[in-house]
Amino acid sequence: MNQLLLHNAQVILKDRIQAGGVLVRDERIAAIFVDGDTPVGLSADEMLDLGGNYLAPGLIDVHIHGSAGVDVQNADQGELAKLNQFLLSEGVTGYLATFVPTDEAGYRRAIREVETCITEQNAGSANGARILGIHFEGPFVSHEKCGALQRQHFRTYDENPQSIAVFIHSENPNLNYARTMTLAPEISGGITLIEELTRRGVRSFIGHTVATPEVLDRALAAGARHITHFPNALEPLHHRKPGAVAWGLLRDEVTLDCIADFHHVHPLMLQMMHKAKTAERMALISDAILATGLGNGEFTVWGDRIAVKDGLTALMDGAAKGTIAGSVITMREALRNIAGLGIALHEAVQMASLIPARAAGIASEYGSIEEGKRADLIAFDENFEILHTIINGIAERRDEQISSSQ
Repeated sequence: MNQLLLHNAQVILKDRIQAGGVLVRDERIAAIFVDGDTPVGLSADEMLDLGGNYLAPGLIDVHIHGSAGVDVQNADQGELAKLNQFLLSEGVTGYLATFVPTDEAGYRRAIREVETCITEQNAGSANGARILGIHFEGPFVSHEKCGALQRQHFRTYDENPQSIAVFIHSENPNLNYARTMTLAPEISGGITLIEELTRRGVRSFIGHTVATPEVLDRALAAGARHITHFPNALEPLHHRKPGAVAWGLLRDEVTLDCIADFHHVHPLMLQMMHKAKTAERMALISDAILATGLGNGEFTVWGDRIAVKDGLTALMDGAAKGTIAGSVITMREALRNIAGLGIALHEAVQMASLIPARAAGIASEYGSIEEGKRADLIAFDENFEILHTIINGIAERRDEQISSSQ
């Protein structure tokens, strides 16, 4: 039996923060305790004193294209390993590898690499953040709201399930992982597409869309209950054309995610979104590209030149010159930014863990500190610096790894 006792911590639960700790046993959270009720009988090698710092669920990023010079869609196994280590150092314990529109061969190549990585992680032979699934950003999106996505790969749905097989079927039939797709419900066949994806277990996210509230209501009825990088790549809020922004804020059944880098969305807008949706229906994402962690400079991403200056990305060429092209924020930084707006820390953590996990359909296993869930945890200080990460009950520090004893 493998055990690890994490104690002397401020434990961040769904609805509060309490002084105490967590007992991990065989890769799962076995018990949550308060100070004064610490389990006894464990050896020194099975205990980790967190020094009064915060203990939280690992951050989950359901929309990330890359970081540390790695594009997840064009990465080999070595590059994915590099990305996974970088993300773990930033407090991300799990993520959805996010693909932009490409051709069929491009999708299949990227899926094959990601599935190989997932297989190795499941076998316990890979370290770092875990790939928990794939998020397809497109290709069934609006030409009017393409953002930095390449229009030549956009599609409409012909209502033939065979035409979407690449988004549904695994290259390895023995693998089971989360799948999500951002789409525009107003495209030809869009509502039928949502129905088919829902039937096949793929979660539909609304985004890159100019859909009216009437069409969005139909999308909701068909199974789409989440909006991607709200309110970016949506029609701006207008008093006579409310669009997806007003619709998303008003529909309690709908969750949304956002990029809290203060470039994509103004802080005041983030506060308004939180007031309308609450932390229960608002998730944080990074939408990070390969330039994340590399500072200012010029980079080639998806065949386009992108400039990064002081945390802001922009296309450098073509008709879309100046358009924001992904972000260079990490989930840890997004968490810090949101908490800095006066949002309670336990709510901010929930927005970076449990709510994205719910959107992806993996909250039964990930996203909160609850007995029985996977022991994917992080410890951080008051400055949001990551001190320890715990994956499957194994704790890793910056300079050393602390394993549960046999």
